[in-house]
Amino acid sequence: MSSTAILDPALPFRRLSPWLRSCGYGFLYWLVFVLVLQPGNVLHAHSMGHSVDFGSEAMRILGAALLGSAVSPVLVALTRRFPLPGRRRWRNSWIHAAGALGLSLALIVVSCFLAAWLLDGQALPPVADVRDQLAGNWLLLVFAICMFTAIAHAVHFLPVRGEDARSSPHHTTRIAVRTKQGLGYIDVADIEWIESEGNYLALHVGDRSHLIRETLASFQGRLDPGRFVRVHRRAIVAIDRLRAIKPLANGDSLLTLHDGRELRASRRYREVLRQRWGEITGQQQT
Repeated sequence: MSSTAILDPALPFRRLSPWLRSCGYGFLYWLVFVLVLQPGNVLHAHSMGHSVDFGSEAMRILGAALLGSAVSPVLVALTRRFPLPGRRRWRNSWIHAAGALGLSLALIVVSCFLAAWLLDGQALPPVADVRDQLAGNWLLLVFAICMFTAIAHAVHFLPVRGEDARSSPHHTTRIAVRTKQGLGYIDVADIEWIESEGNYLALHVGDRSHLIRETLASFQGRLDPGRFVRVHRRAIVAIDRLRAIKPLANGDSLLTLHDGRELRASRRYREVLRQRWGEITGQQQT
């Protein structure tokens, strides 16, 4: 197995869009959260003299996890745009608190509507049911959302361990970028390719690009060479986002990214590119 496999054993998962990855992580989080609460719910039902239908309970648990996963991308986006570390941590804390209150309220209301439609065959849920759910679960959901936000911040801002031998503790894992809301952060792991635009660099993440003021040469020194390869004097590509390399008649190469975008690679960087591409394809075959 190549060293690339040690670097990123979750390579297929990383190729998913950030939105899908957030939903996946969120589903696992909410599934564990609901399962932890399940024994208490069963005991409460028995104490009230109600029998538990395990088939219905399983569907309820999966439905709750899916519903929770729907808000996970929103929480991750709030984490990136309003990070708690920094000078604006108090303002951002209030934003996260307001988001937790609003999203928990939305989850309860939506769950009541879904229960009325799917279980009771009603167009609207009874007001008493919504009130009871708010009284019994609102603070619990606020706590769950705050915990998810805390985990997202920990994953986003704590140092990354277990990197490849070629990696250095000084390699950047997060980049500060300007957004309409102010200062935000993007994960280097989400960057697909980097393009020089005068005195700026365009960091391409999915269908978005973020501009930072830096030269390509200096920024390359901050990147992990196990993932990023210089392919042109004006471009760097994440090698694990490549789908195909097509040689051209003049010695250059045509690169196809996983989303179908095509980039041109200069002959100057051909050997290094082919070597790194061979490591990736070798890992996939292992």
